Parts: sequence; structure tokens; C-alpha cells
Amino acid sequence: MKNILSLFLCLSIFTISVNIYSQSSTAVEEVIVTATKLEKTLQEVPVSVSVVTADTVEKGNITDLFDLKAVVPSLDTRQYQSSVNSTFFIRGFGNGANNPGIEPSVAVFIDGVYRSRIQSQISDLPMIERIEVLRGPQSSLFGKNASAGVVNIVTKKPSFEKSGMVSLGFGNFNSKVGKIYYTGPLNEVMAYSISANINKRDGHTKNLVTGNTINTRDRFGLRAELLYQPDEDLTVRMTADYDENDEVCCAIGSVSYGGANIIKLAFTPGMGMAANDPFTQEAYFSFDPTSEGDNSGLSVHITKTLENAVIESITSYRNSYNSEAREIDWYPADVLKPQLVSNDLDSFTQEFRLYSEDNEKINWLIGGFYFQEDMKFNEQLYFGSLWRTYIDSMLDAVLPGALAGTEALLGFPAGSFFAQGQGVNGNATQDNTTKSVFAQLDIKLNDRLNAILGLSYIEDIKKVAYSETSTGVFSSLDFVAIGTGALIGAGFPANQASVLALNPDFNPLLALQDLQFIDPFTNYPNAAQDGRTNDDNIDYTARLSFALNEVTSLYGGVSTGFKASAWNISRDSLPDAEEKAGLIAAGTPAHPNQGIGQRYATPEEAEVFELGAKMYLPTGYLNLAIFDQKIKGFQSNTFIGTGFVLANAGSQSADGYEIDLVFSPFDSIDVALSGLFIDPIYDSFPNSSAGDLTGTRPSNIPEDTISTNVTWNWDFNGYDGYIRLGHLYASEANLLEDPRAQAVIEATGNGIKKQNTLNISAGIETDKLSIMFYGRNINDDEFLTTAFPEVVDLSETTFYGYPNNYKTYGLSVNYSF
Repeated sequence: MKNILSLFLCLSIFTISVNIYSQSSTAVEEVIVTATKLEKTLQEVPVSVSVVTADTVEKGNITDLFDLKAVVPSLDTRQYQSSVNSTFFIRGFGNGANNPGIEPSVAVFIDGVYRSRIQSQISDLPMIERIEVLRGPQSSLFGKNASAGVVNIVTKKPSFEKSGMVSLGFGNFNSKVGKIYYTGPLNEVMAYSISANINKRDGHTKNLVTGNTINTRDRFGLRAELLYQPDEDLTVRMTADYDENDEVCCAIGSVSYGGANIIKLAFTPGMGMAANDPFTQEAYFSFDPTSEGDNSGLSVHITKTLENAVIESITSYRNSYNSEAREIDWYPADVLKPQLVSNDLDSFTQEFRLYSEDNEKINWLIGGFYFQEDMKFNEQLYFGSLWRTYIDSMLDAVLPGALAGTEALLGFPAGSFFAQGQGVNGNATQDNTTKSVFAQLDIKLNDRLNAILGLSYIEDIKKVAYSETSTGVFSSLDFVAIGTGALIGAGFPANQASVLALNPDFNPLLALQDLQFIDPFTNYPNAAQDGRTNDDNIDYTARLSFALNEVTSLYGGVSTGFKASAWNISRDSLPDAEEKAGLIAAGTPAHPNQGIGQRYATPEEAEVFELGAKMYLPTGYLNLAIFDQKIKGFQSNTFIGTGFVLANAGSQSADGYEIDLVFSPFDSIDVALSGLFIDPIYDSFPNSSAGDLTGTRPSNIPEDTISTNVTWNWDFNGYDGYIRLGHLYASEANLLEDPRAQAVIEATGNGIKKQNTLNISAGIETDKLSIMFYGRNINDDEFLTTAFPEVVDLSETTFYGYPNNYKTYGLSVNYSF
């Protein structure tokens, strides 16, 4: 059906364009993009790309990257445990959360500088010129982790004309936003700009234990730039920035009120528990989960025009530090201590480009990219004073006295298991070096036909080390060995006892293995695992574009993408069978409790076949793309309650189409309509944490996502104004990939995600003063961004979820000078 509709739309474009060509002057304001690393108009570049202009950022009240989905439906943003534990998806493809070793599949660049992790990307947006969202794999030009797409942010350069702006905003939840910007000349060849911003807001959910709110906003940023331009042939742009955040996040809601909730209420009556409603805006946390950090960076962008070419150099150094105190039991009593996590990143990037200067027949580009990043990571988790009581209550519901009886049976003093203060402390480092070279040809075959051929080579080397100290007594027990010994003592032969000990009918202690969620850890590098991966790959792009007439062009082609191996830098990292065998051969076997897992996921390789059409309208444009995209070896990281499982899917694919329509049916009305219509599937995923998911639909990906924005512009007695109404629709999608778990939460009525959100803004302005009122989610749309199971729940019926942001509104005043 979708292919038929896509074909119909293409034919309609052809018919409409012929009519427009005969009667239109195509007087449309050009939108410049750098999707091919060179400046071209949006309608010229044969790439599926959405552009968010500065005007849209202002009128749409887009303050950070999470707000972009309201205007770019192909881009999805999901926030999890904290403000920096989030990730981006394009066309349903993406990952990179909940594990510092898993880099995102969507690459983010700000003024040509690669930002490797979400913790360095969440800063409030600076003075924006435009934001480009490149859909599909882009590895032939963008040298790092662009297997799903690219978000390319371009800010305003300093100006030699003096100007400035001050903005103040106030809103509900005690929101306060302030911005200041000034630019001007230092002398005839140097200009500068400085800016600062502050963004504070109370949370939308109240923690009834501490009395504070959750999902707060507290950010501050500074930015300074210097532009040196002695002549038309040389430009040097130097940028320094610093920002910090200190936020309480994130609230959760009960999706399925299961056995774990009932047990917690029973052993601490009167303490309260989140209601069986994920949207109550109430939480019962023993502490306020916090996330605080800072980002800083320096970059130098040099552009030099030679006799027949242009050379560019972009050099950057960045540091990013973040620490978190995560709530992981979501309970008012002292069950588990805060999970303490910190991540410190130091990165250096260098990119060179040399390209021709607008030749008539053949234009070319060659370049190289270098990336070096050092990461230091720490995580801690310890039992609270009531953890033993909680486990004891859970076991008593099945077998009264099991905990004390097991201690006595095994000869441990009473109170040895699950005691307060037991836990784990893990430390990791990662050294990542990436080198890439790339080249591209833009060939004019004739007056109407153009070809783009691109090729790149990338090498990615990672060196990883992880060490952990564990004091969990219960998790160190080998119930298979204990059961074997008991059976031998009962008279069974040793070889038979070792087999029967694996059978729960003969060894009831096996039922206790589910409670050993702090497994003994095998540190690496070790005798069988050197902690290194060395990946390389060749990527390519080949596209043809054909000018049907002066207003319509068609394009098509194939592109590939690549993302290197991702290490499981967490306490859930388990040795595989080969490492276990190597440890045994070296005389240092892993602890028997350790199962077989995966230290790292092998690389992702993406490929997309795409056909598109770009058409000027008398007052806008219409762009359409039809695609068939696949990622082999998709790096999946799934939470199963006791930890995360890292695994490669054999293949995840999606086919569909996108539409971007911008036009003005009347002089005073602007309309922007964008849509993504997609059919994703796991072509092969036999070894997922939920079993064989081959042939199933990945979770959290709606079939249809549509963004509609209508702006009425008016003027009266020297005043200009506008009213903008935006609507974002996303069709139904499952929240979990495990069919059994999905059935549990669907039975509660909370298992399906669907979005139907209204945003509004209205403003009035004179030459220097403007006032804007805004409202986001004014219809109180409620949906969950994701769902997940309870940390330990023997009944496997307790699930939670992260609710969306609730209705916000406010007023901002801008003064230009």
C-alpha cells in the first residue's frame, strides 16, 4: 500500500510540476545547507534533509535538541534515567543510551565539530542560523557514527555591524529564561560576539518524600567568538564555549502495578507508593535523583581560498564531565542506595577539506578526519538498610523462611545475605582513536543530469579496561556446585550429581539465582581478553539527480554507513564462550556464576536505497523521499530488570517515505507539513534478550508521524505579529519488544504509545521590541517515552515508564539594539 501511495505521489508531483512550470516564476527564498560539506541550496542537494531555520527556532520556541521532533518528525528524541541519559533516532534507527560504551548512531555536529555523547549535546541552543537533519547513513562524508543520520547545527558568525539582543522569559513551573547576545567589530579585520544564557524551571512531578520537584531544568552557558577576516581569501573563526547543568531528573510512573509493588507496600506500610497510573505527577523516591555536569570547548575554523580551490581546517578540543545519583528502586524507603555514576570525556578533533571552487563540469572534494577521545567512567551501587527486608518479603511470598533457612543450611551467620553496604564499585577507561579519509565528485553529465560519487575509509581503534570490586555475599554463591555437593552427599554418583544439579527439580537452590543480580565480575583486560577492537570500513555514496524542468528535480541513489564496535562498559559485561575457555586454559577461570555474554557488540553497517523529488512551488517547496534502509548488526542494549543485555541484531530494516511541504496559500499564511511513514522490522534477531525476535516490529517506532505547523502573519499600524499553531501526531507503537512483557503492560491499558500534541505561540514586534507567548502540549497530551521492568521482581509483573513533559506556557520579551 505504501509503495502504491509513494508512486501516486511521485506521479502527482510530475503532473503538478509541469503545470507550475508553465505558470510560475519560482520566486522562493533560498535555504542554504551544507549536507554535502559544501554550501548548496536545499533544493539543489540530492539528499533527504530537513532544515529548521532561525525563524522556526524562535517562533516554535525550540530551546534544545529535544524540541526538534515537533518540526522534524523523522527525528525522535527519548529521555531515560537522567537529562544526559537520552538518545536520538532517525527513521526509527538509533541507540546510545544507558551505557557509555555505546556511541549514538545519529551523529551531532555543531559548527563542524563532532559531539560524541548526549552529555555534550544537551546544552541550550546558541544563536542559531539553521539546523539540518540529514536522514539515512552519511558515513561517506561525516567521519564518525553516522549510520542512522546526522544532526548538523550551524550558528551565526560574528558580524562587523554592531547589534545585540536581550531576552527574558517567564512561565509556569516557575520557569525563568534569560539570554544576551552582542556582536560587532574590534577593528577593520576582526569582529567578535559574546552570548550568555540561563534556563531554570521547577519540575512537573513532586517527590512526596522530600517535598521537591523532579524533571527540573537548571542550565547556564557562555559563548565567545572571534572572527578574523583580513581579506576575501582568508577567514578564521575561533570559538570558546562553556555550559553547565544541575538538574533533578527523571520522574517515572507505574505502568503495571505488580507483585514487587505489593510486597514493598506490605513490608513498609504507610510509606506510600506511586499509584497505578503513570501520569499522576507524584513520586515516592527516597532521595531526589540528580544529574550535574559541565561542557567546555575551543575550536578554530580556518577557510583559505587558493587559486583554483578552497582549503578548510576545523580543530577542536572539548571536555565534558557529568555525575549522576540515579534512583533505581523508585521507592520511599532505604532499599537501594543511589546509583552513583560519573563520566569524564576529553576529546580532540581535526578535519581538513580541500575542494574545487564551482567548476562548470566537475567539482571535487577530498578530506580527512581525526578523532581522539579519552573516557573515565565510574559506577557504584550498594544495598540500603531495607534491601534484605525486601528480598526476605519477596521470598516469603513463595516459600516462608527461605532466606534465613538458606543462610543456616549453608553455614552463614544470620544476616549475611543482602546486608546493608554490600554492593559493587566499578571503574572503566576507554581510549578511542578514529581516522577517516573521504573524497567526493560532483559531475555535471549534461544540462539536466548530475552525478555525485563519494568514497570514504574509516579506521576505529578502542582500548578498554574495566575493573570491579564486589562485596555481595549472596551473589558470590555457586548454587550449581552447592547442589552438586548436596546430591553427592545424598549418595548420587559425582557425574550424575553434576547433571542433576542443573535441574531445579533436584536442586531447588537454582530458583535463587534470579536474586544474584550483582554477579561476580571478571575484570578485563585479562589473559583471554585484551580489551581492544580495531575496525575499519569503506563506505560509499552514488547519486543521480535529474532536472525535470526549472522547478522540479528527481534524484536517486545508494549510500552506506558505519559505526564501530561498542563496548559494554558496565557491570553487565560478561565474557563470551571463547574468553571463558581462554581463562580456563590460563588457569584463571571466571566465577562459575557468570553466564556467557558479550563484552562488545560488533560494528553496525547501514545501507539505504532512496528515490526523491524536490519541487519549487510558487510560494514554497515540496520534497519527497522514498527509502529502503537496513542496518546489519544493529547494536541493541535492552534492560531486563537485573541489568542490560548488549547484543547485535542480525538485521533491522525499514522502508517508507517522507514528505516535506512548505507553502503560503495566502500572503499572510505559512504552512509547513512534514511526515514520516515507515514499516520497520527485525529481519533477523535470533539472540535478543527476549528470544528470537526475527520478523517482529522494533518497539517505540510508530508507523506514521506527522508534523503540521500553520502561522498567520499580520501587521497593523506599524506592528508586525504572528500566531503559530503546531500539531504533532504519532500513531500507535508498542513500548516493549518482549512479547510477554508487552502483553502484561497492554493489559493495564498503558502499553501503547501514541502522540497527539498541540503547541502554540503568538508574538508581536516592532523594530526593536518583540513579545511572544508560547504554550507547549497545551492539550495535556499524555504518553510514555519508554517502559521497563522492576529491578528485581520474581513475579515479572511490575513495570514502570517515563512520562512525557506536561503542559508548559510562558511569555518572553526580546529587545534588539
